[in-house]
Amino acid sequence: MSAVVSVAGIRKTYGSTVAVDDVSFDVVEGEIFGLIGPNGAGKTTTMECVEGLRRPDRGAISVLGLDPIRDVYAIQRRVGVQLQEAQFQKRIKVWEAVDLWASLYPNPADGTRLLEQLGLADKRNAWFMTLSGGQKQRLFIALALINNPDVVFLDELTTSLDPQARRAIWDLVRGIKDRCATASRSSITGASSTSTRRQPSSRGTVPSGRSC
Repeated sequence: MSAVVSVAGIRKTYGSTVAVDDVSFDVVEGEIFGLIGPNGAGKTTTMECVEGLRRPDRGAISVLGLDPIRDVYAIQRRVGVQLQEAQFQKRIKVWEAVDLWASLYPNPADGTRLLEQLGLADKRNAWFMTLSGGQKQRLFIALALINNPDVVFLDELTTSLDPQARRAIWDLVRGIKDRCATASRSSITGASSTSTRRQPSSRGTVPSGRSC
């Protein structure tokens, strides 16, 4: 099975600090791939390079056969991204955020149905500032899925959530596998119960040929 995400020998530095060094991995269709490791291991930087948010100093990245930097607009139409940290205006309503995101794509998903699937139908008229941590994460997942992506990237999506909210999010991630070709995320807590394949990361490196 061919890889929908391919990363080969990427390196990223910030001054004298090496954030990512010689990282390589492939993600195939239908797989939930988890890049795990402690804080400072380079997980988020790796994800940002794959998503096209940062340019690696060296190495090669392919997402759906496209280059994340050169083909950024083509990729944006086909992938969904939930960032490690995101915020909205305090008084934007849930339905307004979904409608705004949907307006950016030519063939968006049904926003109302998506909110129902994610358990946010009763919060569609709620202001963002009134949502709980788990509800905000569900909204960000909805926005990552609004363009009917072939690949979705989820980064540290359960940070600071209580155990019950975490379990609910894990269930949602497992459900994403039925909607998208691949779900790829960066997390350490709970990854063992969610990912179909996990790759350890330590001090900016991913051991070659290892998966958990």
